[in-house]
Amino acid sequence: MAITAQMINALREKTGVGMMKCKDALTTCEGDIEKAVEYLRKQGAAVAAKRADRDAKEGTVFVGSTDSKAFAFELTCETDFVSNSDDFKKLGSDILEAIKVGNATSIEEVLKLPVGSLTVGSRIDEVLAKIGEKIEIRKFAVLPIGANEVIFQYSHLGGKIGTIVKLAYEGTPNGGKEAVQATAKMITLHVTASNPAALDESGLPPELAAKEREIAKEQIINEGKTKPNFVDRAVEGRVKKALKQLCLLDQEFYSDAKKTVSSVLAEEQKKLGVSKLFVAQFVRFEKGK
Repeated sequence: MAITAQMINALREKTGVGMMKCKDALTTCEGDIEKAVEYLRKQGAAVAAKRADRDAKEGTVFVGSTDSKAFAFELTCETDFVSNSDDFKKLGSDILEAIKVGNATSIEEVLKLPVGSLTVGSRIDEVLAKIGEKIEIRKFAVLPIGANEVIFQYSHLGGKIGTIVKLAYEGTPNGGKEAVQATAKMITLHVTASNPAALDESGLPPELAAKEREIAKEQIINEGKTKPNFVDRAVEGRVKKALKQLCLLDQEFYSDAKKTVSSVLAEEQKKLGVSKLFVAQFVRFEKGK
């Protein structure tokens, strides 16, 4: 069957893929446009498989929310040229909308969410077929919003960092939920700037403490202090100090080093007139990290 310019243009309008790829797809599929669309999507999956070992450290962190949940995901690609393209931005927007109306709790479930007549996974393959770079959802988190809970979401530097903080409270706040959300904004900006690893020490992975202990011991020995009892005490002191800097509640507040996040929350609790105010959950995703 002869492949006409009109057929190639029709396929190009449907997929956004270049003319030569459209012509090849139509030739392979004997002029059947719908089969050619499917063929190009499969080609996108094939490109993904071939580029699975490539580094995809560029991309964007997207954040969004509804009345019942907040969510964040990192969509990665190989070059900043692609991350700034309209195709990549539209893909991110499509995934945002799919998560908003869906009930996904994992990346695997996100990939199965519908986007028009496709799934998120197929939509990614569609863009892959056009762009030819590795594109994937590398991180995803969802935070349910319950009664007496508020969230604040923040996108920093056009999606280089995406942060969500959820505060919970007990009582009736002065100024209503909006006043609590103003506090959530303060904590969100702190999390964005200070990058805590956990809320407190109980949330830190054990291997992190072991790593800090090893670093502290090497530092002390390199300083020429080798008495066993002194080394042990000094190591524990340095480890405790290092771990505090990784815990949100113990960190110096980003805009006032005389305060900790914990003391700021205590001040806000008193100001709001509630019996409890605490960070229930937080997420901070950074591109390429």
